[in-house]
Amino acid sequence: MILVTLGTQDKSFERLLREMELLIQQKVIREEVVVQAGYTEYSSQYMKIVDFLPKEELEKLLSSCRFLITHGGVGSIFDGLSHKKKIIAVPRLAQYKEHTNDHQLQVITELGKEGYLLPCFDVKDLKACLTQLKSFVPKPYTGNHELMLSTIDKFIEKEIEHPTNRQGRFVGITICFQVLFLLCFLFFQRFLSLEWVNHLLSFLVSIGFLFFFLTCFGKEKFDHIKKLCLFVLISYGIHFLSFFLFSSFSFWGRWIISFLLSFFFGYIWLFLFWGNLVFMKQRAK
Repeated sequence: MILVTLGTQDKSFERLLREMELLIQQKVIREEVVVQAGYTEYSSQYMKIVDFLPKEELEKLLSSCRFLITHGGVGSIFDGLSHKKKIIAVPRLAQYKEHTNDHQLQVITELGKEGYLLPCFDVKDLKACLTQLKSFVPKPYTGNHELMLSTIDKFIEKEIEHPTNRQGRFVGITICFQVLFLLCFLFFQRFLSLEWVNHLLSFLVSIGFLFFFLTCFGKEKFDHIKKLCLFVLISYGIHFLSFFLFSSFSFWGRWIISFLLSFFFGYIWLFLFWGNLVFMKQRAK
């Protein structure tokens, strides 16, 4: 018996089941197939499909199956590893709206390199993976969950270092900072007559709130948060200088010009002096 598990992700993974059914029709797969489909709605006369299984029943199926075909969910993969089963892992992909991102691709790549499973990067390769599975000897899993944590950590590092993701995140951070800064400035303007003091106080309050928010609720690591704050600091420096440079303009005129200049030159700095360097490092790997 072959067990197929699609986890509890609330998005469909019909693509894998269609390929499974095709391989059954082609007689590539000749044994019973049981599918835990989760939220994937699919009917088949060739496979036994259930939405969700009680933990005890799932454990029995994992124990009795010849091998496991699963999505790239860490929990599903480690269920198979803990039962010492051969595993073919097929990742859900964002381009098919099977997940919000492609982290499953990263997970099965890392575990495949370690020899714990056979990664199947495209459902069209499933037939070849089934053939390869016959001679595949998986690396024994010792039950050390540090492997799972290190795999997820590698994925997070890759996401943080990706220039496109980082730049988009920094654009949002810059806009949030400018809005916070403007609100603080307008508030303190009622009590302070010196503009440079108002600027400095507004900056400290804004950067403090932003730092606190990212530290408490953000998923980035602490060193990455410091780089975010460095970017904000450079943008603010440009904003501060340009605000007083255009002192002959009206308040809102100076503010808009200062915002545009700080945003533009801050973003140029981000791309030229950090993004490209990381991008080149990634290409060199």
